Amino acid sequence: MAKSMKVLIIGAVAAGTAAAVKIRRQSEDAEVVLYEKDRYISYGTCGLPYFVSGEIESIEDLIVNTRERFEKRFNLRVNVFHEVTGIEPEKNQISVKDLKTGRQFDDSYDRLIITTGSVPIELKFDGKLIGNIFTLKTIDDAVNLKNYLDRLNEENKPGKSALLIGAGFIGLELLEIFLNRGYEINIVEKTSQILPMFDNEIIEYLEKYLMEKRINLYKEDEVSGLAEVRGNKAVSVETIKGKIIKSDVIFLAVGTKPDVKLARDSGIKIGKSGFIAVDEYMKTNFENIYAAGDCCECENRISGVKRSYNLAAIAGRQGRIAGINAAGGREKFSGSIVNSIVKVLDLAVAKVGLSSKEAAAIDNDADFIEIHRSSHAEYYPGADMIHMLIVFNKNSGRILGFQAIGRGGVDKRTDVVSTAIRGDLKIWELADLDLGYHPAYGSARDPVNMLGLVAGNLKKGEVDFLSVEELKEKIRNTEKITILDVRTKREYDQGHINGAMLIYIDDLRKNIDKLDAGREIIIYCKTDYRSYLGYKILKNLGFKNVKVLNGSYLSWMRKI
Repeated sequence: MAKSMKVLIIGAVAAGTAAAVKIRRQSEDAEVVLYEKDRYISYGTCGLPYFVSGEIESIEDLIVNTRERFEKRFNLRVNVFHEVTGIEPEKNQISVKDLKTGRQFDDSYDRLIITTGSVPIELKFDGKLIGNIFTLKTIDDAVNLKNYLDRLNEENKPGKSALLIGAGFIGLELLEIFLNRGYEINIVEKTSQILPMFDNEIIEYLEKYLMEKRINLYKEDEVSGLAEVRGNKAVSVETIKGKIIKSDVIFLAVGTKPDVKLARDSGIKIGKSGFIAVDEYMKTNFENIYAAGDCCECENRISGVKRSYNLAAIAGRQGRIAGINAAGGREKFSGSIVNSIVKVLDLAVAKVGLSSKEAAAIDNDADFIEIHRSSHAEYYPGADMIHMLIVFNKNSGRILGFQAIGRGGVDKRTDVVSTAIRGDLKIWELADLDLGYHPAYGSARDPVNMLGLVAGNLKKGEVDFLSVEELKEKIRNTEKITILDVRTKREYDQGHINGAMLIYIDDLRKNIDKLDAGREIIIYCKTDYRSYLGYKILKNLGFKNVKVLNGSYLSWMRKI
């Protein structure tokens, strides 16, 4: 890198600081200057809900670097409360406004990195002047929300209520504080489910769990406006379906959009996705300008779709690559398979890769398997059920995605499958993975191994599945089928699929004459093992049209 090289970075949170650090590691001679319009740099955005709840006691714990410490350690300059108002690519120059003094000035660069991130999506009504409407994107947002909730708590007002408009990660992570403080909670979500990037097969568990906690879900509805305002507080809102919902606090969880106005106005190319278009080197359509983080595109390694996924890990990786290349390097950003996890009350909900519905849109041979396994050996105290769904190409065995929900062990299984996807393992190769085993942490056959074993049986034709939705469709159409329950009578009496015939698995052979071999037979048990045994018995005895219910009874019920 030439001694006179000067790099300017717009934005100083995840991607911006990652880029700055990498440039300095590449060269001690480079002049590096960051411009940040907020007061804070380099902080843990994902920890903000837990500061609001009080689990993280001090906001200082979320600050990775102060401006002073960052400047001293990496010998660079950070200008907070400075907003970049314009970019002139032909002149290698930016325009800056000091938000404290109002002074405006220009600064020149040899390389420019844009890391402007994202901003909350605005609603149809104007809530900016309303004192009880909040978002959670910055440290100031977190402090304001926490202070407001603490004041409400001190008032000791009975019958407090909270409204979440939208059901994204941050909003769901705040549910715990509202529940713990006795709020009535209402969620308005415009799509047919919360967390719409997941499959309903996983989200149904979560929605039922939230309703058990007396959280009200209003799906396929939207807030159209404020129904009543007193002073500077919204007392109630109205939805497009005419529902009036009262609330002491309103949280906007409708998501974010890329902050690309500066880039667009400067002639920097914006992709079809609405994010800044970059090549594999994080370079824009201008030779000396790079972009990284939530404001720019990231290619999904599985689907090829280019968009941003608002994940800190991706922002950090992109910032690092942009820094390397702005400093004269030639390193490629390889895209992402997109791995995310969210904590909702005491549940973990995770996804890596594509959902079943996303995979079906690009792959006609996409299929999925549902299984349910304990987080560790069932005989060891504290085991919890993990409900899992894996998506794959049924011909090639390519793993396309994985989702899971449960209390423990969800992160481990998600990361194992993420690594398998990255390593191009076939789904049936999961059966042969050597995974750490101790009764407190796993099983001799880990749930991930079981996914591979089930997929191997499917590949070899040793089992055939019917999904829950397909069975419901057959029941709605009153098709002539036999639904066979091979659990115990006690399990059957505790709950079963309507119309199911009960024959315990150990008694199946001696009761074979009770089954009509001419009908399609769908077998289920609690999870899948006994139904698989029943399938093999019937097939070996000459029954032709037999299927196992994918995920068995736990998938039918979908309850945590």
